[in-house]
Amino acid sequence: MEYMKVFCVILLAMGCQSMSLTETLDFGPTEVISNETATAYHLGIDMGIIDPEKYSLESFAHDETKVFKDTYNEYMAMNCSHPLDYQEWLIMNNYGILPDTNESMFQRKISKRSTADNKRAFINTVKKGDILISGRGSGGLLGHAAIMTSDYWVLEMPGGEGFMSGIRDNNRQIPKDKWFDEHASDWTTVYRCPDNSVARQAAGWADRNYYNPNGGSTKTIHITYKITPDFSSKNPSYCSKLVVQAYYYGTGSKSVIYIRDKSNAIIIPTTIPSYFRSPYLLVNKGKY
Repeated sequence: MEYMKVFCVILLAMGCQSMSLTETLDFGPTEVISNETATAYHLGIDMGIIDPEKYSLESFAHDETKVFKDTYNEYMAMNCSHPLDYQEWLIMNNYGILPDTNESMFQRKISKRSTADNKRAFINTVKKGDILISGRGSGGLLGHAAIMTSDYWVLEMPGGEGFMSGIRDNNRQIPKDKWFDEHASDWTTVYRCPDNSVARQAAGWADRNYYNPNGGSTKTIHITYKITPDFSSKNPSYCSKLVVQAYYYGTGSKSVIYIRDKSNAIIIPTTIPSYFRSPYLLVNKGKY
């Protein structure tokens, strides 16, 4: 694979230097960053994933310590028979970076708006069919995704403890204001399909297949949370798969989503926009 070639070139280049991979680079009186961390970061730059103007080495090192390493270990615990090295896993997760903005999902939440104003803006923005992507994650994947099944309700599979063996009855709908409250400490980016009829079709499919076949308010479908490579299955499932499924299966004959191999597809939350085809490419409606 191309990224492995790039990775090998970087390792060879580092091998020509006097430093070893276990040595550290000192970026200030309190910032000590290992060569392993620096190598992973610069690989992301070389692959065009990281924009160093928007995501610094220091920020990456912080996220690596606080999020990436633990999440990678979760992934490895689940996928012993199909292991990825750490750099491959970062690439698979797009380094936790949204590709359309080149911004990290784990960017510190600083807003000119107050929390109350930010919440009000979010509530007034989201509508049926919108896709929500936040920085939280579960099951060895970076990020979390959900879909608006109406102008009020958010459908999601939040995951949680026990994801390795499967979490029974993990699908749920929550009001949009509660979603914001639960994610108040991290950014939620809102994506919208430009075709409103397609968005509403996808939302309806998600509601009927992941909550109630008749579209009612009572939950009658109970889905186990577990990450598997089978894109076609609805049970078990997980957050980002249900979102992409809704736009793949719920939009009739329209060619909205491209999936290369439905038998071997892990949907990463940050990469959801990349599955959409023109003229249905998602529009970023802001982060809240």
